[in-house]
Amino acid sequence: MTISIPDLEQRAALGWRAPEEERLGDWLLRAGSGFTGRANSALAAGDPGGPVDQAEGTVRDWYEARSLPAMICVPYPAGQPQAVPLDRFLAERGWGVRPGAATVMTAPAGQVARVAEAVAAVPVDVDPEPDEAWLALYHYRGQQGLPPIARRVLTSAPWQAFASIRADGQTIAIGRVAAAEGWAGLTAIEVAPAHRRRGLATVVTATLAGLAAARGAGHLYLQVEDDNEAARALYRRIGFAAHHGYHYRIAPPR
Repeated sequence: MTISIPDLEQRAALGWRAPEEERLGDWLLRAGSGFTGRANSALAAGDPGGPVDQAEGTVRDWYEARSLPAMICVPYPAGQPQAVPLDRFLAERGWGVRPGAATVMTAPAGQVARVAEAVAAVPVDVDPEPDEAWLALYHYRGQQGLPPIARRVLTSAPWQAFASIRADGQTIAIGRVAAAEGWAGLTAIEVAPAHRRRGLATVVTATLAGLAAARGAGHLYLQVEDDNEAARALYRRIGFAAHHGYHYRIAPPR
């Protein structure tokens, strides 16, 4: 299925919602006490409904009122941020790029789900909400411990499910899937260090893909940081391909 960058980004925004959101034309302003870039940035997907310089000022004011850094998520064709006029405009205004540019990858849900047939049979538990062991294994950007608002963001989609692989009373691999408008996003695929290189991430991914397909979501998306080549190679092997990239522009001091 062909989908435009703005349309996919708008669907992805439904799967990872901030506690506070406000529209600025097609743009979406989001605030979530600083937990994750997606929940604390203005998604610049589409037209802001007015001149870009006015939109820039509105974004600055909105985040300043919430004691958060003004940040804009700028999607772009894969590997080509310079192709987006907004990105060039923000660069000229002194907005810097936050480390961690990422690629959005997509795949048919059914194709990824079938990968489960080719990997070792490992029991996967699925729950509608994350338990404490699941949360303890999820290290967003390497952080130890999640803020209280994390659970609210993780359970913000119209539908989501949380996968766990357990062994000897311990949770050793996790993942999350969230579906909206025919697309499902995979996030928080993580394996405990002592259990890596056993294919557990593939098992979790395929299991979540099957859940998404059963819910009527025919297509998957996920985000992988550009410097995480191991993860990008894994997802390519099971059927994902690059769709577009994005990074965050952060406002300079006024």
